[in-house]
Amino acid sequence: MKAIQKKAHIAAPIEKVWAALTSARAIEGWMGGPIKSNPRAGGKYAYFGGETTGQYTRVDKPTTLEYTWRQASWQKDWADSRVRWTLKATKTGTQLQLTHDHFPNQDERDGHAEGWDVYWLEPMKTRLEANV
Repeated sequence: MKAIQKKAHIAAPIEKVWAALTSARAIEGWMGGPIKSNPRAGGKYAYFGGETTGQYTRVDKPTTLEYTWRQASWQKDWADSRVRWTLKATKTGTQLQLTHDHFPNQDERDGHAEGWDVYWLEPMKTRLEANV
């Protein structure tokens, strides 16, 4: 099954984009809350009131962030999927790339493909660019 890949440019410094992906307070600013986030390898997070949970597997501030991803609605025998963010500072802000793979089925993959834009990238970009 093909991975979801998204790219975006955000007119904000890489440090602010990194915080928007890792800091519970910053995430709550654009996603709403409550959010739990312990951004270190082995640390856990919970988004959307605990509907999405996982564990950080790689944290290389401020360029690479990886974590497992699991929906509360998924069957117990489904493996976690995997999310990877890559950030690069540019003259005008930050270029980011998202890769999300290892979905349990095509329906979950398709639902998340749209969800990343609607619930994550668009609100995060709007919030960061409004507060530069």
